[in-house]
Amino acid sequence: MAFEEYFEEFSSDVQDFFANVTTFEEAYARAEKHKYGFLARNQKLIQKRYDLIYEQLKKEQLKKDKINRDAFWFYCYYCCIMLQNCHRFYGQEEEAKKLIKARVQIKQRALKDEQSNHDSFIAYLGEKFSDALIDLLKAPTRVSKTRDYVAAGNLERIYWYFCRTTITKSFLLARELQWLDRLGSALGRNIDADRIISILERPNPTLRVLSVGFFAFRFILNGAMLIKHTYGSKEEREDESYDWWMRLKGELYKRHPSMVNDIVWGTVNFITNYNSLVGIPDPTAGWIVAGFLFFDFAWLVYQRYLEEQEYRAQKSQLEREWCQAKDELTSCLEQLKNEDLKKEERDRLHARCEFLSAHIASLKKQSDQLDISWGALSSTFWFNSAAALLLAAGFTASMVLTAPVMVLACYAICTFAVAMYLSADAFKKYQEKNLQFEYANIHKDEMTPVEMAKVMKDYNQARNEFILTMAKNVLMPTLFIVTFAVCWEAALVLTAAYIGYQLYNAYTKYTETKENNENQGLTPSPSCV
Repeated sequence: MAFEEYFEEFSSDVQDFFANVTTFEEAYARAEKHKYGFLARNQKLIQKRYDLIYEQLKKEQLKKDKINRDAFWFYCYYCCIMLQNCHRFYGQEEEAKKLIKARVQIKQRALKDEQSNHDSFIAYLGEKFSDALIDLLKAPTRVSKTRDYVAAGNLERIYWYFCRTTITKSFLLARELQWLDRLGSALGRNIDADRIISILERPNPTLRVLSVGFFAFRFILNGAMLIKHTYGSKEEREDESYDWWMRLKGELYKRHPSMVNDIVWGTVNFITNYNSLVGIPDPTAGWIVAGFLFFDFAWLVYQRYLEEQEYRAQKSQLEREWCQAKDELTSCLEQLKNEDLKKEERDRLHARCEFLSAHIASLKKQSDQLDISWGALSSTFWFNSAAALLLAAGFTASMVLTAPVMVLACYAICTFAVAMYLSADAFKKYQEKNLQFEYANIHKDEMTPVEMAKVMKDYNQARNEFILTMAKNVLMPTLFIVTFAVCWEAALVLTAAYIGYQLYNAYTKYTETKENNENQGLTPSPSCV
């Protein structure tokens, strides 16, 4: 399904909205008229436009024109209702509830993070833990949440495989070089490498099952959701706009990257992990895995291409809306030159010109923010692609090289590559803040010192967070496992220190969020309360 084929429909809806909607009630009524077909076709466009305008309003980028700003609040509210209905179509009630809260915030003009009702950090932690536990317990009843947990579990399985292999190779090499004997003498205890390796390899049969089961389960979930949303409810099937073929194309477009990946890796893992059943020798099985690790790189590049097409469609849409608004503004200004205009008509044209001026400025900033978002997403795809190449190269080299030190280095590289996958979200945030910092430097004449200071602070925080996340994912699991294997007392001290660090980090974020909530927010307009 070509993403661009729907942007005309969405663009027309945007233009019609700004031309006719003047209240929250009208925005609500208009949003409720849209059926599944429109929402499914345009969900990504609606989400992106909502994010762009919401962020603008949150930063008070339209604060100078409070009258014309109302139109953007109305549109944000409109998008919120459409996204809420879309999530309900997909059975994602938790996401729909979040959007209901956002609707309330938008209507009250309080676009800020939800204020904490708890008076202490302990209460905050308790709420977070209880929310996480409830979320976990409810996961089996939510397909999208279950799918996310399965994907996360599979990535952790891959990380464990390479981490465990690196540790076992390290212990074997250390025993061969008699380093374990020296370390044992220094600690006054016997370090049994064979026992440690045996313990680490006990989960292998279970992990082999999961290597196929994770992919099969996620494929089944995606397939079930595809059928459900293509077929639709009885009420949807009775609607005149019901088109099962369009719905099928939309679902396939959205789910095919994940489903193809699940088919490929579920099959590859079955053939290679149970190669005795299909008569494939171990070396051949290893080379099959190595070859398909390069498939991961190609598939990431393909997914980046799909996202780029969506970005280009959205960019083109914003540019077209900008040109249309510019032409209409020029036309209005020309009409105002007519001295025979009645007062009512002149006032209407003045109001329209004010709105169009604000709308043009808003579209320009939305376009800039879209560029920043795409730049961060593109960098993240290349970051993951580099991780895929590193993983494929390390695994392939481990089958070619024979020296124990080189094999160990290869598996360490593979562990590092998987840690890159685990750190992708932190990298994306860092890239986004970096691009925003560069944008702020280019437009610093338009920003106050306080805004510049906040942008720099956000950039530094995101950079430090990425560095710490990457270091944690690379070092901490291996360090914990090795320390527990060698000296459990030292491991307990290390665990306590790590928990203390995490609590301190959480407390720092809590206090910063609380300060931001106290300093952020917009005063409601009396006409909209």
